[in-house]
Amino acid sequence: MDEQRQLIFEDLGSVLEGELLVDPLSTALYASDASVYQITPLAVARPRTRDDVVAIVRYAAEAELGVFPRGAGSGVAGGCLGPGIVVDFSRHLHHVLSVDAETVTVEPGVVRDELNRYLRPLGRYFPPDPSTGSVTTIGGMLAVDAAGSRSVRIGSTRDHVQQLELVIGDGSVIEAGSEKLISRATGGAADPTDPHQRLCDNLERILRENHELIDERQPALPRNCSGYLLRGILADDRLELARMLVGSEGTLGLFTRATLHTSPLPEHRGIVLLLFGRLEEA
Repeated sequence: MDEQRQLIFEDLGSVLEGELLVDPLSTALYASDASVYQITPLAVARPRTRDDVVAIVRYAAEAELGVFPRGAGSGVAGGCLGPGIVVDFSRHLHHVLSVDAETVTVEPGVVRDELNRYLRPLGRYFPPDPSTGSVTTIGGMLAVDAAGSRSVRIGSTRDHVQQLELVIGDGSVIEAGSEKLISRATGGAADPTDPHQRLCDNLERILRENHELIDERQPALPRNCSGYLLRGILADDRLELARMLVGSEGTLGLFTRATLHTSPLPEHRGIVLLLFGRLEEA
């Protein structure tokens, strides 16, 4: 074990309820995913609680290390790989926390198909259906705005999110949803000591100052995976913060809880097979 890994283990390992792995075998196992890339991390953290995630982010900020959240590792672009600390949410944070008539609140490590098996007796389901649904986690779906074969009808993951809890870069915990803008509603400014209000206030300012550039450069597509979603999230007095955070791939914060909209199970399903003689016709 090299000196830096030993230091991380001594400093961070003792404060986590979950595990911190720095041995060669563990770091090698987390050095790859479904992509063609391979990057060996310095450490692998398996948090058990939100406080574990806060401790990891704060330590990484102080040590100037990158943090890379990981679900099932089924992504093909290498998004969960990096040379810092990989945070495996699938090991312990995989519980359904609450269910009501139209929403469900889950931890990020819940597997999509397992969630729907849980919801099925209630006559509900979580609609986005990526091809890796049997293994992909809700956190991973939120990270990449997963969609699936029925997305033209039902939309992508961001269309089914009500609220997110996340740990941001300084270790603060915030909840993000459809935010009422205080500065527009009251004519005042946000409380500078509140990280959530400060974030909304600063983001509102950036979006208003650059709305012409955003409208010009970000196409109004049904689904756009290039960069952050900035188009259409700012209304006169509301900021759709949760929708913007979906698809950010862990670069704006680590999701620790999500409240999702569910839908009634379809009464019937059908399939159509279309045959074409040439690719151009299809």
